[in-house]
Amino acid sequence: MKYFYTLAVSLVFFTTSHAQPRVTSIKFNKEGDKPAVINDYSFSEKTVTKAIDDKFEKMGYKGKDNRSFTVYRGVNLPGLSGGPYDLYFKTDRNGKRSDESATVNMLISKGNEQFISESDDAGVFSDAKIFLDSLTTDIAAYDLEQQIAKEENELKKAEKKYENLINTGENLQKQKKRIEDNIEENIQAKKNQQLAIEKQKQVAEALRAKRRV
Repeated sequence: MKYFYTLAVSLVFFTTSHAQPRVTSIKFNKEGDKPAVINDYSFSEKTVTKAIDDKFEKMGYKGKDNRSFTVYRGVNLPGLSGGPYDLYFKTDRNGKRSDESATVNMLISKGNEQFISESDDAGVFSDAKIFLDSLTTDIAAYDLEQQIAKEENELKKAEKKYENLINTGENLQKQKKRIEDNIEENIQAKKNQQLAIEKQKQVAEALRAKRRV
């Protein structure tokens, strides 16, 4: 049930702090400022990065590292007109805690790192804002699936531990039975040995009696 609580908290936080995508310029490697669309998300940098990669992988695109960016080449996105594009993403952590929030920076290129600006194509940038806004749902869904997977894994571990405890208990019961049987055998052996001693005493006493005659 832990993940339902976490999801509820996340949804409450999201509804009170949902940011709007905006246009800015960011440094691209060592080539100076480039036009970008950015948006903030109430999830950790790791979760946001993995959710984006998961989304593009499901669409058939594999990201490649380009220094501090991840680039998906030749992308045709529904709603992003005029493609295909090379899309460059960089996720930055916000705040001191890694699970507070993160900002996604997206650069749009027609190829060969020729980045489009809003003045070049306002429609594409408008579409890009809508796309980044829609990522909120994708990231939330990815985060939920990760929480579910984690809880299911913990459940499997707990069930395995319980199964091991049952097996251990059964083995202990068998050991207990063997010990109890050994105790009974020991008690009977002591009784038998005591009878043997008494008989030996009687034989010895009879022999000593003959010696005094």
